[in-house]
Amino acid sequence: MLKVNIKKEKNLVDILTIIIGVLGLIVLIGLPLFYFDNLPERIPIHFGINGQPDGFGDKGMIWLLPIIGVAMYFGFFWLNKFPHLFNYSQQISEENAERLYTINTRMIRTLNAIISCIFAYINYSIIQSALGKQNGLGAWFFPVFILLIFGTIGYFLYKTHKN
Repeated sequence: MLKVNIKKEKNLVDILTIIIGVLGLIVLIGLPLFYFDNLPERIPIHFGINGQPDGFGDKGMIWLLPIIGVAMYFGFFWLNKFPHLFNYSQQISEENAERLYTINTRMIRTLNAIISCIFAYINYSIIQSALGKQNGLGAWFFPVFILLIFGTIGYFLYKTHKN
């Protein structure tokens, strides 16, 4: 497969997607910073498919999601700088490289923003559940999560194979 290296400028949608992702990270890190001293010693750390807590751990575990979230965000952010290294389902040529790279980097950027916001919501729910103000993630969480992730991937795959 031909790998064409093209540098493309970000448009407004790309910049807004990055801003949403960074805001998700700020909330993801800021919530435990703000609430840590008020948390009980045991907090929910795992939720079942119905959104109810089914595993508990030490309150220090509240930092696990921010650590994973920051590592994932910056890993995807870095990876997105090298779209010519991605695995594509079709032959890359001089004619289609810019279009495919744009679609796929936008998909990674969008997934990055969605995941950082989902992680922020999960951390919010952990904190609120630990404080007795909420009971888990909500029954709607898992279907919405699946729809957001796979819907985004499906949408961008459709755009890739269109034309």
